[in-house]
Amino acid sequence: MAAVTAGLDRPHAAPVLGARAALAGTLRSELTKLRSVRSTYWTMTLLVLAGLAWAVANCAGEAAHWTAADRVGADPTQASIVGLALLGQLVIVVLGALALTSEYSTGMIRTSLIVMPRRGVLYGAKAAVLIAVIGVIAVVTSFAAFFTGQYLLRSTHVTATLTQPGVLRAVVATALYIVLSGLFAFGLGAILRSTAGAMTTAYGLLFLVPQLAKALPSAWYAEVERWLPGGDVVNAITGTQAGNPYPNLFSAWGEFAVFGAYTGVLLIIGALLFGRRDA
Repeated sequence: MAAVTAGLDRPHAAPVLGARAALAGTLRSELTKLRSVRSTYWTMTLLVLAGLAWAVANCAGEAAHWTAADRVGADPTQASIVGLALLGQLVIVVLGALALTSEYSTGMIRTSLIVMPRRGVLYGAKAAVLIAVIGVIAVVTSFAAFFTGQYLLRSTHVTATLTQPGVLRAVVATALYIVLSGLFAFGLGAILRSTAGAMTTAYGLLFLVPQLAKALPSAWYAEVERWLPGGDVVNAITGTQAGNPYPNLFSAWGEFAVFGAYTGVLLIIGALLFGRRDA
């Protein structure tokens, strides 16, 4: 009886170990793919340079032309990191789209599916690696931009520290917003399977649609603005002023949740299509 029981137990344990090994191997494979292409390094380098260049230019310019009147409504945290959010989403859309669509354009997706036929595992591994790579660079750059900006603003005597209300939240949320922007484009890439299509759609939704919405009557725009991805959402996420300087928008985390919901929907649709369509 013991021998029979042992024989019945073994088949149940094997698939668990196999699934873990398959996931770990797929994660390593996807990380290798992402590290082996030049577009990853160019995109990450441009992200860092854009964020730091904005912090230097914006904060140095404010310090050079500072007057007593500028103290009213000054937000030194936002001055340091808003450029990273604005330019970062523009840059990271490229990497997010390429993470999947590049394999469709080269036909490499067929090889990937032969090596890992579990499409859900492959899709999840690609997204997880993208989150990890973008997340690390975005967090480091966000803190670097913040400290750089505060150093340049020291002559104004209006600077911020991470312990002040809302400052750490703004710095971290800026990095997370960039990660979501990359996943936003990744989801579009899975849906459209075209690099140009994913990038064009992402730019249209993040930049063009919020601008076109301003043509609506003021009352309508006030109701619609808070539900749009991109646009003035960046100001809400990077701002630290007390109260709500953007009455038409939700709070910082509220706007972050709205954009996260858009991203989640795209990722789910992309996963469903990735699992059903032919390569």
